[in-house]
Amino acid sequence: MKERSIFIIIVLSIILIGIGLFVATQADLSFLLPEEASAESVLIDGLFRMLMGIATVVFLLVEGVLLYTVIRFRRKPGEEGDGKPVHGNNTLEIVWTIIPAIIVAVIGVYSYQVLTIIEQPREDPLVVQIIGRQFSWEYIYPESRISSGVMHLPVDRPVQFQIESKDVIHSFWVPAFRLKQDATPGQIDEFFITPTKIGRYPIRCAELCGAAHAAMVSEVVVQSKEDFEAWLEAGGTALSPPSMEETSSQPSPGESGTAPDTSSEEVQAQGRALFIELGCGACHMLADAGGAGAVGPPLDGIASIADTRVDGMDAHSYILKSIINPDDHVVEGFPPGLMPKDYGDRISEEKNELLVKYLLSQ
Repeated sequence: MKERSIFIIIVLSIILIGIGLFVATQADLSFLLPEEASAESVLIDGLFRMLMGIATVVFLLVEGVLLYTVIRFRRKPGEEGDGKPVHGNNTLEIVWTIIPAIIVAVIGVYSYQVLTIIEQPREDPLVVQIIGRQFSWEYIYPESRISSGVMHLPVDRPVQFQIESKDVIHSFWVPAFRLKQDATPGQIDEFFITPTKIGRYPIRCAELCGAAHAAMVSEVVVQSKEDFEAWLEAGGTALSPPSMEETSSQPSPGESGTAPDTSSEEVQAQGRALFIELGCGACHMLADAGGAGAVGPPLDGIASIADTRVDGMDAHSYILKSIINPDDHVVEGFPPGLMPKDYGDRISEEKNELLVKYLLSQ
């Protein structure tokens, strides 16, 4: 009888180990995770699979023993007394102490190896500065002197992210890349990513950062080297003043010393781009720019009612005041203190003027 029990235990152990190895190496876990789109995601998913395999074995073992115990040692009909006292089994206790210790040690060593590889600096990385604000992300490419509200990356080139926040703690997260990094005020943190698959992937803020936290979304576009270079040539908003030739041929909104084109089409195009870049649509509804936020008052048709909001204040002054000092004239039904109060400092007068003109065209 004893030999039979030992044989059953050995067979069950082999089955459980086989199940764990299958989950760790072969099981399709795509229903749990988004597709792998970076070199780091492959390493992290390998660690995740190992943890899933170990967890599967432990779960089946514990639940199996529990089910066996409930059935084997259940109270028999007619039994009314207490169960027999059991001293325990020193050997068994030693075994179930040593095995978890070994498992934890293996997980620790493997996790450290993965972390070391992920944090290893790369050669010739593309530097991208990420700035988090309530409630938008801004991506700056210092080598090209441009910024964008949508991240663009070349495939198969290492990227060094430098991330910071201008207000509260945010958390930059691209699920397809598997890595997440907090954006902390007054602090710049760095991490590396190597995109490996062309496509468009969502960006989320994974730290509750305010009333419009759920709307603080963006997108990373991974493209070929040629397409990325072409985007650099035509994309983003210039960070440095243009030359006289650039100013005369391609006016850019909000650049120091440059007045935005006041023609209707230019105001629409540049103002819409600025509205999107600043993440205004996270809090305000504006159909023309795709804004669907409900935290702040809707801006569709704002031009026709702006001059009626405050006695003695025209539409232009009211909209500009609402951007720079948003708590001075809060629309009824909306709480104060939600809109950042630093737009007058971090956005140039030219950009604010462009934004006002764009809203007045709505």
